[in-house]
Amino acid sequence: MTYNPQIPKWGEKYLEEKKEKLVNYHKWLSTTGNKTGLISQKTDQYIWDEFIVHSLYFYKIIEDLGVEKSSIFDLGTGGGIPGVPISIVSSTKVVLVDNKKSRIFELDRLIKILKIEGVAAKEKNAIELIKTKENAIFTLRCYLSTSSLIKETKKTLKKSKKLNKNIYLVSSNKKNNIKTDKMFHVKQEKFLINKNDYRFIDVITSM
Repeated sequence: MTYNPQIPKWGEKYLEEKKEKLVNYHKWLSTTGNKTGLISQKTDQYIWDEFIVHSLYFYKIIEDLGVEKSSIFDLGTGGGIPGVPISIVSSTKVVLVDNKKSRIFELDRLIKILKIEGVAAKEKNAIELIKTKENAIFTLRCYLSTSSLIKETKKTLKKSKKLNKNIYLVSSNKKNNIKTDKMFHVKQEKFLINKNDYRFIDVITSM
């Protein structure tokens, strides 16, 4: 099936510099990713727009915040979304986190196939990482909603009695009405994944 490896204007530099490797990752998702159940059956265009272009906007946010040197933990990564596209277009250290050994096995193979540097796949409990890491960036495409993440993080902060400086980037939707409170600031980013379709990412930082 043919598809158009496009990207809106905001991400043109990523495609210009790393198109070949991003296309190879797309091929892996549409073949191995489908066969092993890392992603469900999707069209080639859907995989490109929703998994690759969408993922790259996570890194655009990281660049805009000026925190490219912080470690990134991609929680509930599944097929490496958004962590693999982030690692392809950057030199940032990325850890792909999942609690299923079979997924980690396939991701380890992918990292070797694509020869991606600065990325590792780890079988870990995502909630425990949220509790223990500081000054890190967490990306969540499907693992937790913004409201669930804030709830879990508040539990941790109350127990530790100290404020962490983590940044959380969470896929969202336009109906998300999570408001900033005394502990967290929530800003929603709206962006195009193609000529017509908008998507949303919540940027959550400590107050």
